[in-house]
Amino acid sequence: MAFIGTLLPYQHDAFDRMVARRKVLVAYDLGLGKTVITIAAIEELRERGDISRPTLVVCLSSLKYQWAKEIRKFSDSAATVIDGTKQQRQRQYLDASTDYLIVNYEQVVNDWDALSRLHFDAIVCDEATAIKSFRSKRSQRVKQLSDRVDVRFGLTGTPIENGRPEELYSIMQAIDPQVLGTRFAIFDAAFIVRNFFGGVERYQNLDALHARMRPALVRKSQTDPDVAPYLPVTIERDPVLVPFDRHGASMYRLISASLEEELA
Repeated sequence: MAFIGTLLPYQHDAFDRMVARRKVLVAYDLGLGKTVITIAAIEELRERGDISRPTLVVCLSSLKYQWAKEIRKFSDSAATVIDGTKQQRQRQYLDASTDYLIVNYEQVVNDWDALSRLHFDAIVCDEATAIKSFRSKRSQRVKQLSDRVDVRFGLTGTPIENGRPEELYSIMQAIDPQVLGTRFAIFDAAFIVRNFFGGVERYQNLDALHARMRPALVRKSQTDPDVAPYLPVTIERDPVLVPFDRHGASMYRLISASLEEELA
């Protein structure tokens, strides 16, 4: 298996860190190639023999087939998208002899019995803010899966370093829990001031938080001087195809006919 493509110069920062460290949160802006970089890193680790079993990609439901398309485009690896009815999904899990297994966050919860029995060497959490809550079932299940593997990548286009530190902590529990330490004894005491009732009153020592995150976080924005020269005037994304149910298709045809009539 091999990566088929060429990374842009600014993409090598994330690629090199991912291959060397293997537990990285990639916070690149939308359109800067997080998916391609991740495929390149996974394929490099596969070539080195560090990954032999499937990579689990967990993403939003609307992005599953986009991931499969990018994997086919930038590698010669096989990708399986888990989709369909519960019975269809169960059969897909049983036949999951593939390089990449692609599921959405809801399936991690709904298909837990089947998914938890499978074996992976790597996990990718796309749109990692989906696991920013400690209490959500999806966060808990994803963290259980990530605890079983050594290669863990989180991807996000949201500047999480300017958000709520406890949400960043939740994400890092799945990527590398060693970076921010235990929640209450170390993290809370260092970065969060709570009121009498336990609610957040304010945050503190954010510079120290950013410094602690630095080894495990790669951040790039579209305005960075090493990025901007490689961007087109506009960034185009492939359309996301959304299947309609019977009622949605009927409504679509009605609206489409009405618009065609007006345009004519």
